Formats: sequence, structure tokens, C-alpha cells
Amino acid sequence: MSFDVQREKIKEICKGLLESGQVETVIGYTEGGIEGMRIPYIFGKPEEAAALEWDVRCAPNLCKYLLEMKNKKVGIVAKPCDVRGIVHYLVESQLIRENIYIIGMDCAGMEDVDGDKLPGCVECNIKRPPIFDVRVENREVSDEVGPGKDAAEKLAGDLDKFKKEMDKCILCFSCRQSCYGCYCKVCFMDRGVPNWQPAAPDAGAKMVYHLGRAMHLSGRCIECGACERVCASGVNVRYLIQEVTGFVEKIYDYRTGLDVDTSPVMASYKFDDREVGFVGGDADE
Repeated sequence: MSFDVQREKIKEICKGLLESGQVETVIGYTEGGIEGMRIPYIFGKPEEAAALEWDVRCAPNLCKYLLEMKNKKVGIVAKPCDVRGIVHYLVESQLIRENIYIIGMDCAGMEDVDGDKLPGCVECNIKRPPIFDVRVENREVSDEVGPGKDAAEKLAGDLDKFKKEMDKCILCFSCRQSCYGCYCKVCFMDRGVPNWQPAAPDAGAKMVYHLGRAMHLSGRCIECGACERVCASGVNVRYLIQEVTGFVEKIYDYRTGLDVDTSPVMASYKFDDREVGFVGGDADE
């Protein structure tokens, strides 16, 4: 099924949902972004479904908008990574499943203006939504869900690489704002005691922020690549979160957003949990 066919299908579905009163609002994509990038589109009238778009430029993750609409019946056009975010919101008790109608999109990956796969999409091996109310198929994508990033790569000795990335960072927090998992009312970086954010951010403040964010996303990252995609300075610290994500999958056999009935790995404890450090230790002991 081509993008054109998928696009007409979601227009039909969304129009029907609003006409029947099954949802009050729909979140999808429409024209208007820079260099052809689609932008989020929130609408509530059946005829407005005609402006929906769906193609390789529908990159923004839409699931975070649901947090502002908890008490509404909402339909959402959701790629597999968006759906994984919704699943994790559900297991973190941030959303009510009955209020969300998931239009799950099969997705072969999003692209930039030059036709190259976006960060996150390059490594992505989850092409079909893990849960949905209706699925809009693309027969060109595989049903197979492969393993996540191998955690064998070592971070030890990568301090120089990290420092080089920190030199590029201007601490603008775009990565935080774009991340589905950063939804705290007050971020730790915005707290006044202790003062995490000096007037002139130095390398130490940048390291604290990026390392702190990586740890906060332990067992929570959905591998969408939004943090790297939105960075105006070209900072790549996604590899840190990838390492943590791979570690969690290897040690605890847990991958975020695939099962609504599984507790978040960092919110559960078993007596036989393996006690392994991120640096050093033996994962097989």
C-alpha cells in the first residue's frame, strides 16, 4: 500500500470518527513545515480531515500532545514509535486507554529533504504499531521485530568523544522539549536548589544535563531519534541513551512501549534481578 493510499485511508477514518462522535479531536499531520517537513495538525471538524498528510516527511512524534488532552476522546495518527510512546504513557498511568483511538500506521521510516533516513529510523526495526484500534497497512514493511541495539559497545574511553559533543551544545533544551519522555512539570535542570543551570553554562553543566537525561530515560526511550533530529547544533549524544537502552534490554529483557501489560523495568523489582553496573561488572554473573 502506497503513501497515497494510506493518506486517503486515514482521511476517511478520521472523518468518520468525528462524524460519529467517537472522538472529539484528531491529531495528525498537515503541510506547513520547513523544507517539506509535515507539522502536527489538531482538528475537530469532519471536513478538516481533508488537510491531513501522510508521507516520508511526517517525522514529528505526536504522542506528547495527548498529555494535554487527558480528559478528551482523541484520535491520533501514530507511527510505531509514536505508539510505543503511547504504550509507555499507559504503563506509567499518564493516559486512559479508553480515551484514545489509535490509528496505527505501518511505517518504513521517515526521510530528510535529501531522501536520507532520519536518526532513529536508520536503526528502527519496528515497522508496525504494537497496539492500535485500526491499522493502516503497508505491505512493503516487515512484521518482524528485531532486537534493539547491542549493548556490547563500551563507553569506557569515550570521554573525548563526549567532550567534543559537549563543545557543540548550547544548552538550549530542544532535545528535552522534543522528547516524549520528558514530561516532568519541573525539570531537574530548572530547579534552583542546587543550581544546575549557571548563567554561563560550562562543560560541567552540559555534561550533568545530558548524563542526567540519559539516566532518566533508562528503560523509557522509544528510539525515535527526535532528540538528535531537532538539535540546531548537531550534537549527537543519542548514542549514550542507545547504550543504556541496549543495556536494559540485555540485562532485563525489556524494550519500551511494546507491551501495555508489562511494568516499566525501572518501576519493578525481582529478587533474582541481576546486579550489574553500567561500567564494569559481569553481565553474565
